[in-house]
Amino acid sequence: MFKTIINFFCALRTLLIVVPNTFLWASIGCISTFTPWSKAGIEFVGNWWGWINLRWNGVKVVYQGLENIDPQQTYMVIANHKSFLDIYAIFSCRALYCLFVAKRELTKIPIFGTALNRSGSIIIDRGNRRQAIGQLQTQGKVLQKNGISIILFAEGTRSPASVRLGNFKKGGFVLASQLGLPILPLTITNSGHLQPKGKIAIKPGTITLTFSPPIATPASYNKADIEKVMAETRQAIDAHL
Repeated sequence: MFKTIINFFCALRTLLIVVPNTFLWASIGCISTFTPWSKAGIEFVGNWWGWINLRWNGVKVVYQGLENIDPQQTYMVIANHKSFLDIYAIFSCRALYCLFVAKRELTKIPIFGTALNRSGSIIIDRGNRRQAIGQLQTQGKVLQKNGISIILFAEGTRSPASVRLGNFKKGGFVLASQLGLPILPLTITNSGHLQPKGKIAIKPGTITLTFSPPIATPASYNKADIEKVMAETRQAIDAHL
């Protein structure tokens, strides 16, 4: 009974922080896209949105391997995914400006969905594979041209805490090869314990983001080459779990 009450108030605290903060910064983000400083505005909004959602819930982020990030290089960032906290943590990292590949359903959230659309994030319809591939290619080229890295969760969705590392999807690796982008492996640890999949409450604690050395993608993206890069990326991510 006591544990249930504690969980309720933890969930309530999380909602009272995350929901207003999200709508506030999403509104600012929308406005910034109508100014000449759109790119800088979206980056600023993302940094503060992620940082506040974490710190006000008692979550600290430790960044490792920042020396592996070249600020002049655009990357395809491939990460594991356990919790929604992963998104906050990535956005809070000022060493890397990147936008997500997001599912279309998220654009239906009032204000937040508008900000997501206008930010330049790659929005895909997961129910239409052919269309999704076209969207990845078209919008990926736009982000690359603007010097913005792309972040993609290799497993496609959040994995349960009981699963160390789920199966990887090929889409991001194929796109990286087509665009000539190096893969930047990112390992996220402990987020699934602080906010497990399906839970609202965020527990205080520490998340670690570890960036491994970039992995070159092949010029020709045949099956064998892609699978080799996938295996190398998986090994790099798994090494820090």
